[in-house]
Amino acid sequence: MSQVHQLYKLQQIDSEIQEKKKRLGEVLQLQKGNPVLIKARSVLDTAVANHQKWQTDQKDKNLELASLNDKRQKSEKRLYSGNVTNPKELSDLQGEIESLGRRVESLEEELLEVMLYLEEAEEEKKSAQTEVETLEASWADETVDLKQEQNELALRLHHLMQSRKAHLPTVHADALKQYTNIGAKKGGVAVSKVRVNKCLSCQITNSDQVVKNAKSGKIVNCAGCGRIIYVV
Repeated sequence: MSQVHQLYKLQQIDSEIQEKKKRLGEVLQLQKGNPVLIKARSVLDTAVANHQKWQTDQKDKNLELASLNDKRQKSEKRLYSGNVTNPKELSDLQGEIESLGRRVESLEEELLEVMLYLEEAEEEKKSAQTEVETLEASWADETVDLKQEQNELALRLHHLMQSRKAHLPTVHADALKQYTNIGAKKGGVAVSKVRVNKCLSCQITNSDQVVKNAKSGKIVNCAGCGRIIYVV
């Protein structure tokens, strides 16, 4: 076989190696984490923190309400016990009871509002938790598939590297040097197919003489992109 044909076969091997390496990198990157799942977990963390905030607020207000009611009951008991006879002290007690009553009413309204917010936060937390659980289940299945694909890619790359090693002795040193130099400049693609005189890489039409030389087995470069042309 001509050197052009051997270079074309080498290009096929190298192109698949490049393709498989790229995909393997993508697969490995994907296994590091699912962006959608990461975002969903962040949303859940925020929902949990918000729920805990309203729970704490509710607890604090309940404690304050219990303390106010206890204090008001004690003040009322003292007011009606008959032990307090001083008019000013009685008036102060009455004022304190009324003030405590107003604060209790205000606090009960605040508590009702907190309970509504807590209910909303509970729903948001449940929704976020469900979303995370669904995505985690899906991600577990996807991870299995990615691991399987990783193994298949690694095996295919091993075979390709073995094929490349076996094929290299069929390529002359000077031809391999030209192939390597062009590939380094052209994204790893040193050989391009030509059909009806048109280079399939750059779409430039080469002259009949150039194509004729390529058909005869000579190493000829495309007039447009400079790649070695292989006539289909």
